[in-house]
Formats: sequence, C-alpha cells, structure tokens
Amino acid sequence: MLTLMLLGCSASAVEPVPTPATGTVAPNSRLGLVRATVDALVTTARAGDRAGFYRLVSEQDPSFHDRARLLYDNLSTLPLTRLQMRMEPTEFALPDARRKALGSSAWAQRGVVTWRLPGDGTEVEQLIWLTFLEAAGEVKLAGTNDKPPGNGNSQQPSWWLGPLSARERGGVTVLVGSGQSLDRWASLAAAALGNVRQQLPAGLGIPWNGRVVLEVPATQHDFESVLGKPAGNYTSIAAVTHHAGAGGAGIRIVANPKAAQLSSGALQSVLEHEMVHVATRSPDSPAPIWAEEGLAEWVSLRAHPGQRSEGTDDVLIRVRSDGPPSSFPADRQFQAGARNLHLAYAEAWLACRFIADRYSENQLAGFYAQLDDGRSMDEASRSTLGLSGTVLTTQWREYLDQLARY
Repeated sequence: MLTLMLLGCSASAVEPVPTPATGTVAPNSRLGLVRATVDALVTTARAGDRAGFYRLVSEQDPSFHDRARLLYDNLSTLPLTRLQMRMEPTEFALPDARRKALGSSAWAQRGVVTWRLPGDGTEVEQLIWLTFLEAAGEVKLAGTNDKPPGNGNSQQPSWWLGPLSARERGGVTVLVGSGQSLDRWASLAAAALGNVRQQLPAGLGIPWNGRVVLEVPATQHDFESVLGKPAGNYTSIAAVTHHAGAGGAGIRIVANPKAAQLSSGALQSVLEHEMVHVATRSPDSPAPIWAEEGLAEWVSLRAHPGQRSEGTDDVLIRVRSDGPPSSFPADRQFQAGARNLHLAYAEAWLACRFIADRYSENQLAGFYAQLDDGRSMDEASRSTLGLSGTVLTTQWREYLDQLARY
C-alpha cells in the first residue's frame, strides 16, 4: 500500500557548508598534480575517452573499478553544459583500514564540483571527496567514499550516487536513476510544464526562463542524499523544490522515487505543483508558506477541472464540526512530517481559490506578488484587494462555512 501523500513542497533553508576536520596543506607541487589529474578526468569523460579516463584511476583497490565506471558513464552521457572540479589544498589522512588497503601514500581531499544542465538558471556547486595515490610522480584517483567523519549531510550530485539516464523534452531536463521509467517521467514532466506555462497567472512579476530541471533518484537514500537531509525527514513527501548546491542559487525539483507508484494523473499534478515553485522561485520568497503552497496548488489544479486539493474533504468536515480555522495556516504546519500536513495544503489552496473567485485571478497574482516583495499580509491585502488582512481572513472563514454546508 502506498502511503505517500500527494504533496510536494518548497524547501527554503540552505544548509551551511560543513567545515572539515583538521588536515595538512598539500605542497604546491603535489596540489598541482592533483588538480591536473582532476582536470584530465573531467576532460576525458566529457570527450568520451574511456581509456584515457581509466589511465587516471588507480588499480590498487579492485573494488573501485565499478565506481569509476559509474562516474565515467554518467559524466560522459549526461547533457551537461558545464562541469568543473576544483580541489581544495588540504589533505586528510585515511582511516587505518583504508591506508592498509591503499598504502601509506594515499589521502583524501575535498573538492567543489560545479555543474549545470539545460534548464538550470545558474550553475550548481556541491562538495565531493576524492581519494588519491601518488606514485612515480603521478597522482591517480583511488576512491570517492573517504569523507572524514563529522562533515554533515551536504547535498550530493545525483550522478555521484548511481547510474542515471537523461532526456530533454519540452523545456524539461529529466535525470532518472535505476528502476525509473525515463519515458514516463519525461512525458509527464513535459505535459506538466505545458500546463503550468498556460495556467500561471499574469501579474506575478517574477522572472522565469520557462524551463525546469527534474531529478528522480533511484532510492529513498539517494533522494535524501540529493537533498542533503537526514534519513526519514521526507519519507511521505512526493517531491521537493529546493536550492540545489552549497550556494543555493540554483532551483531544481527532486522527486521521491516512491512517487512513481502514483497514477499518471496524480504524478503529473505533483509535478505541476512543484513547477509553480520553480516559476515563482518560492524557496527564495519571503511570502508566507500558505501563499506559496496555495498558489502552487491553485495553478496545478486549474488544469484539471473538478479536482480538489487532497485534504479538502477533511477540512470541510472539521469546519462542520468545529467551525473554520481562525487564521490562514502557519508556516510550521507545512514542515515535512507535520501532523495533518494535507489539511494545511487544502486550507492554503482554498484561500487562494477564494481570492481568485471572489476578486479575480489578476488580483490573486498581485496579492502574491506583494507578499513575494516582502509586504505583510495586511499591506498586500489593502494594496490589491482594498481591504485589511483581518477582513480578508474573516471573508475566507465565511467562505469555508458556505462550502461546508454543501
């Protein structure tokens, strides 16, 4: 039985870059060799030179061959428009077991990988750890899993975690892990983007290139690793729109692999919801979360007449028994794992639907634009709807009362 809720969300927090444990600064000569090896790894992979790539990989650890092949296959086939790796100068000693396997001349080093896909609004930077061996004046790659302990849960590139396939279609760049149907994801994502472009109201005033990057990791563990989140935090969330990378400038959608179990219609609705977050850059927005999530639900459901936000029936049942909520949902009600999360989404959708129905779609867009510009709800309501935030809340509560009677 699938317990995944038909909910997506926007993750606004950018995790701080962890400071690694104390290491030793490499001599300039060896740092130069390391950087030359890494540059050559990137160049050979992008050129499709498998033999050249493997010449830069140490054979000291036979189990590393499969890992090296994975990296080559991903980096040589993905539609990257930019790929660069910059190694930091500090070297870190390996655990005893790894030193025994690789030899005393092996060490680990942290780097920053910069990559970009068609559809990205900017480059994405993420941290990686590489293990090297020096012999006979050469430095070779010997591992990728020797990150020192205590370095947190920084985001990892999806191509770092497992085999990927990719496709560009209709303005969407889709990366999927093993076991996921690239055809299905690409088809649904392209249809979703077409609907969002058509249904997104004018007047939001937020620049968007009309393109999206969607990543679908192979496993729940990989899903959490791409997000840089602890295990279990997003188990019930179908997809997340987040700041990709250490700097947080890029915005991408990452889908929970379990979402593939949803019907095609439900999955497309989830993608439409997330694409609204990309279009409005909601991870950067100071607007209250109810407005962000409510607008995303409203736009995504406009393309599917007759559909309602998942928790609507439960909201109206509560209104009949306990009366309408006293205010719009608080930000804390949208936290991943929050109790009654589906009710918060439904209330947010009903709030935006109320504004669009009672006033107009353009006024809803203007109201959101004011909130996105940092105005308070009272200021935004007075400016675009001609009434105070208190009166707006009262009218919404009356609207819920009316809906609950039918």
